[in-house]
Amino acid sequence: MRCAPPAVAERLDAIAIGTDARPVSENRKLRAFYEADSLHTEIYDALGASLVTGSSVEGDTDFYRRLARETGGPILEVGCGTGRVATALAADGHEVVGIDLSAPMLRLAQQRREALSADAAARLSFHLADMTTLDLGRDFALIVAPARVFQFMLTSAAQREALAALRTHLRPNGRLVLDLFDPLLDRVVPSADVTTRGGELIHPTTGNRVTWEITGRRPDPARQLIVDDWTFSEIDASGEVLRTATEQLTLRWSLRSEMRYLFELLGFEVVADYGDFRGGPPAYGREQVWVLGHAKG
Repeated sequence: MRCAPPAVAERLDAIAIGTDARPVSENRKLRAFYEADSLHTEIYDALGASLVTGSSVEGDTDFYRRLARETGGPILEVGCGTGRVATALAADGHEVVGIDLSAPMLRLAQQRREALSADAAARLSFHLADMTTLDLGRDFALIVAPARVFQFMLTSAAQREALAALRTHLRPNGRLVLDLFDPLLDRVVPSADVTTRGGELIHPTTGNRVTWEITGRRPDPARQLIVDDWTFSEIDASGEVLRTATEQLTLRWSLRSEMRYLFELLGFEVVADYGDFRGGPPAYGREQVWVLGHAKG
């Protein structure tokens, strides 16, 4: 895979991605992220790989694998997307259930599952489900919500509903891991100084160039939302633009103190709080990597 150089491709420290989103766009003229099959879903894995390298999200799969060796299975992945984490855990020998609200992403996850060995594939299943109303009728030793998917809970009510649903699926001694970006406050308020971000990579199937760019940003600090327009274009060898599409990404940001209060309110205790997936201490503008368990008493 050929990707844009670091000077061109914005890293995930400044960009948030995830897939467990309701298919609702703030601007009805724009399709929401992961709402339908698109150029974006086709390049999702290649784009994610180019953004993660060198960011505070780097190493997340290995982090989940290490924790899974401690907790054992079964494992629930919330917002499984294309199955990047779930397939790695299943290949390690764990029973894994992945849920997502995006049918296009689940189709890609199923393709990953089919590429596994027969034994690993038998341990892995994917389901269309909403984390706020989740009711699988079973519990799990480990629940993970990678790639900042919890930030698709766009209101405090949705956050509480999701945490309550996940708590009912967590075993008494189980662990829940949530990954959020820690907000850089100057980037979540309106500003006349908007920095263009973008990059380029190779389409994994067609071999054509694909460019991406954040072409619009409308922070809404009153609702703790960032609303970004991402434009994707596929370009052939002659330079002709074959297709262009713009999609909207809407995420809710939360401070660490706010998250701690939510966890206490919903009956969780904080087992660990990291600033990255290498076990670094909490740090402003990095990751919020929360490891949670049931509150005692």
